[in-house]
Amino acid sequence: MILSLRATYRIQFHKDYTLYDAISLVPYLKKLGISHIYASPLLASASGSLHGYDTISWDFIDSERGGEKGLLALVETLRAHDMGLILDIVPNHMTTNPQNAWWQDVLQYGRESQYAYYFDIDWSVSAEQETHKIILPFLEKPLEEILEDQKIRVSYQEDTHSFVITYEDKVFPLAAESLSETQNELFADFFNPETLEGKSNLLALLQKQHYQLVWWQTAGDLLNWRRFFDVTALIALRMERPEVFARTHDYVFDLYRRGLIDGVRVDHVDGLLQPARYCQTLLQTLNALTPERPENLRDAPIIFVEKILSSGEHLPENWPVSGTTGYDFLEQVSLLLHHPVGEEKLNTLWAQLGPHPYAKVMRAARNEKLNSSFYKMFHDLAQSLTEFFPPEQNITQHAIACVLQEILLAFPVYRIYFSETELSEQSRSYLSEACEHAKKRLPAHSIPLLMSLKKLLSQISPLSSDRKSFQDMFVHLTAPLVAKSGEDTAFYRYDRLLSRNEVGTDPAIFCKDIHAFHQTNLTRLASHPQAMLCTATHDHKRGEDGRARLMVLSEPEANWTEIVALWFEKNKALHMQARADSSVSRADEFFFYQTLISAWPVDTGELADLPKRLETYLTKALRERGLRTSWADPDANYEESCQHFVRQLLQTSFVEELSAFVDHISPAAALNSLTQVILRSTVPGVPDLYQGREGWDFSLVDPDNRRPVDYFRLGKDFEVDNRLATLASSWRDGRIKQHLLFKLLKLRENYPQLFINPRYEAVSVQGELSDHVVAFQCFAEDIKILVIVTRFGLSLSMDDSLQSHEKGWNTTHLSLTEEEEGEAWESILWGNSFKNSSAFGLGYFYGSVPFDVLIASR
Repeated sequence: MILSLRATYRIQFHKDYTLYDAISLVPYLKKLGISHIYASPLLASASGSLHGYDTISWDFIDSERGGEKGLLALVETLRAHDMGLILDIVPNHMTTNPQNAWWQDVLQYGRESQYAYYFDIDWSVSAEQETHKIILPFLEKPLEEILEDQKIRVSYQEDTHSFVITYEDKVFPLAAESLSETQNELFADFFNPETLEGKSNLLALLQKQHYQLVWWQTAGDLLNWRRFFDVTALIALRMERPEVFARTHDYVFDLYRRGLIDGVRVDHVDGLLQPARYCQTLLQTLNALTPERPENLRDAPIIFVEKILSSGEHLPENWPVSGTTGYDFLEQVSLLLHHPVGEEKLNTLWAQLGPHPYAKVMRAARNEKLNSSFYKMFHDLAQSLTEFFPPEQNITQHAIACVLQEILLAFPVYRIYFSETELSEQSRSYLSEACEHAKKRLPAHSIPLLMSLKKLLSQISPLSSDRKSFQDMFVHLTAPLVAKSGEDTAFYRYDRLLSRNEVGTDPAIFCKDIHAFHQTNLTRLASHPQAMLCTATHDHKRGEDGRARLMVLSEPEANWTEIVALWFEKNKALHMQARADSSVSRADEFFFYQTLISAWPVDTGELADLPKRLETYLTKALRERGLRTSWADPDANYEESCQHFVRQLLQTSFVEELSAFVDHISPAAALNSLTQVILRSTVPGVPDLYQGREGWDFSLVDPDNRRPVDYFRLGKDFEVDNRLATLASSWRDGRIKQHLLFKLLKLRENYPQLFINPRYEAVSVQGELSDHVVAFQCFAEDIKILVIVTRFGLSLSMDDSLQSHEKGWNTTHLSLTEEEEGEAWESILWGNSFKNSSAFGLGYFYGSVPFDVLIASR
């Protein structure tokens, strides 16, 4: 059995949807055309975790998700259906939850722990410390106040038969040397914070530990271990150390050897110090184990990496991986479907409401993060760099910090990479780009220092030193800085058009032309033909079909700027109900309108759940934005004003206007959605389907996008055997999307040679509607397909059955070669057959749904 990788289906496993639950889903996925389940993290994670990225142990499958027995049962069913499994693994961090035995051991034994160097901890002594202590910023208030509130206690743990420090739901072990031999069964009473003596004893006990409990607000200033981004619940692993790699991956490799998984998806690969070496070692080990796998499962291992590629960036050549998880494709198809004419009007409108351009917003957000979440990382890096300048040069840490800050504020990618001997050529260009931007802002006397820092940052880190080099510190700072200031801050502030604010996208770029889209496909085919292609994920900001609807606002026929001006005027009175200091800003109001448009359900039966979903979403969005309220400093009055404003919107006649506008743009939005489906299923790469997104997806950011999926309904819909033309007339029920996926995935199954290193050719389009049409051919030795999709649907005179009545189709044609004259084509989607001339006319799109996938034997 050769498990050809054709299409993946991402499933979020947790205590309420286990490996056992997925067994009954397998026959449906097989029929749909899926070749591999792409599982969320399955290794043991914190109790109750709904995502699995908070690993507590690398040694077994999480019991809440079904354990190894559940995995065995699911894989047995998958193999019976000739399907495989890809496992999401998390090598960049583990949780700081007390259930993480390795972490607890480090807290108990400090630098003497066998796991002390598994985690990325700075064991040096800082100016704020008297000894090597791990800073734990988990207190809701300063320690003095917590002691006064008597919230820290010494308690006895029955399961471990030991005394521990407890604070709310957190548990901290006690160092053996801190326990006095004279203390007896009244041990806990000796540290009772309710008495003055007990409180004093408790403080003395805390001071004897290998850790120091501090107020969470000081994390950015004091933290001496690396987090995942700025999440204090997740501590980074030192995966560059061979013993850490071996210890964490032994069980994963055993699962592969036994044929229980067929490959892995590597979470946040940029969180690793040496991604290239990690990927190389990973592949080498998997390849070495392949001969030990069951005889019928010895095809090449699959490795996908979660990597955000900036505009023009590509995966380093020395990463031996199948490709990325597909954010780059999401960006490419998004740029294709935004209308260039809408950019100027939206720029003008947004400039009146909020900060513009995006570069300004991003710079401000990065500056804030450098002075908060990443303050210590930034200044530790600056201090480390001072050591490379002799005293006679009079280079101060402050001067270095000023120059370094400008480099970081202009950095164009997540991070740079080093090869065995030097900075890679691509990384060198990005460092140069950042330095060129910095040069424009720095005074003349700082330019020599800038050039010196550029040279230093281009050098190679020593591999054997336990002390972190400044190059290591630099790459470990840029990635989380770019991520947190971008997708988790600036994306919520720059609201020109929210469909351009998605994980993996660059909101500064509004659109790109058809030629650019074809070039990205050719590039992917040449470098990573088996890369994943996605348009929805467990991390997306808003659902793929919600984004497709917002894309329509870029079309001039949407009259969006005029419509929203009317809405501002209509709802002006709602602002009067709020206090002056908490009145909803125009920028936020604009954000709310777009959010409502993207989330508005096509099924009116789902409207009842929308207010509660919006309430959760708005709280998160407003705090991520970090302007009038934030996670660090919530403004309850402003948040309530915003919530009240949206609640009122949903209780006035505005709902009728909103609903009518959504109805007006929905056929064009549906066309965008189906275009995404077709392109994801036919361009070079492997299509990924996020759970349940074979139906309409108008979800919001997590946890909304991780809600339970109604698989019963999806399975029932799939049992109805309808023609695509019939489904188009009832497109609102979502079955057309599911059926389209089925047709295209069946094509991939029947003709794999068309999707494994095919020859890809863009097809030129001429005529009145040429800018609306994207067409290409893929060739195998004896067969080829012609894919035709359309965009900018509002001007295509589409009716409510998605049929276009634009007469321009009669004058629009594809230019095929003369040698293809008279070839017999069969439509995979619609079932009709015909012969064509070299001027392949699209007149048959008139009165029909304007897309097609055709196949011809050669």
